[in-house]
Amino acid sequence: MLERSEAECPEPLSFGLIADVQYADQDAWKRRHFREAIHKLEECVADLNTRELDFTIQLGDIVDEGADSLDRVLAAYGRLDMPTYHVLGNHDFVLPRPELLDKLRMDRAYHSFSRRGWRFIVLDAQDLGVGYGWSEESDNYRRGAEMLERLRQQEAANAEDWNGGIGPEQTAWLEKTLREAAAVGEKSIIFCHMPILAEAADPGLLLWNHEEMVKVLESTGLAAAVFGGHDHDGGCACRNGIHYITVQGMVESPERNAYAVVTLHEDRIIMDGIGDVPDRVLPLPGA
Repeated sequence: MLERSEAECPEPLSFGLIADVQYADQDAWKRRHFREAIHKLEECVADLNTRELDFTIQLGDIVDEGADSLDRVLAAYGRLDMPTYHVLGNHDFVLPRPELLDKLRMDRAYHSFSRRGWRFIVLDAQDLGVGYGWSEESDNYRRGAEMLERLRQQEAANAEDWNGGIGPEQTAWLEKTLREAAAVGEKSIIFCHMPILAEAADPGLLLWNHEEMVKVLESTGLAAAVFGGHDHDGGCACRNGIHYITVQGMVESPERNAYAVVTLHEDRIIMDGIGDVPDRVLPLPGA
């Protein structure tokens, strides 16, 4: 079979990727340098603005605590001169859920968007959770509490209230969205604050129902990669042709910074890591 020339191949798509800025006007705790994080973000924004990017997305926990801190860090992030997107993280709920979504200019907590032959799917890892904008009377809180209790009875490493789960409605939406993207010839990339593959992160920081989500992705076989944060040390693994990348947290990189530029080609994903984020070349199936 004849190979297509470079002129016939679609132009690569590039985007900025940031995880766990976790800014707050407070002193450092262990390796988390909260106050310095905004200066790292400002450096990152200045750099990304010099590049030709289609968009930038931050993978959650842009703030550590405090509505005032959220305002300041969003102002810094808003200086990007390209489309920007958010993923909800557990620390981001410094406001009630509806107010937070309004502040982030998000119509809904999970959604998708398309760019030049790619579908980008944003998940809400606190869809089921004990808190995180859910009242104790809500179904999301109740189902989250039940899931957390089951995990605690199993002595699961991720049975912690700072983690969360993805409910059945969002799961059905994810499967439908993956199939709709494939039907129009789009490859899919998924963003989720919490990692969903054990080999790519600390087991204590995984999504509550991570195994279920991996089964969904593998059963469809339609996702090229999953990018997450939450585990500030980062990680990377590939299983059944799907790449799972956990991006290092900016809050723990006060000197070298931590973010990436991702370029999507037809046959590979290239991560140009800055600071504590390593460079990666991730081949796609059929390459």
